[in-house]
Amino acid sequence: MKCPMCGINTTFDFFHCPHCGYKMPLATEQPLPNWRKLPGFRSKTPWKILVAIVIYIWILLAMIASLFSGLAIIESIAGIP
Repeated sequence: MKCPMCGINTTFDFFHCPHCGYKMPLATEQPLPNWRKLPGFRSKTPWKILVAIVIYIWILLAMIASLFSGLAIIESIAGIP
């Protein structure tokens, strides 16, 4: 980060310049990572995160189970033992 007052370059982000003491402006807010945009993870409350994890695991298992049950139906139609 470069100090706008004295021009010293530093490799770290400081609230104050280590050379002249100039108060650096606060960094802009970073965008949320993709997983923070999912329902249940936006509010940062532990119980909502836990409920969301359980529901997402249940949906994933339901999708996997539907794949395997679909294979059983295809095998029974095709006559594969």
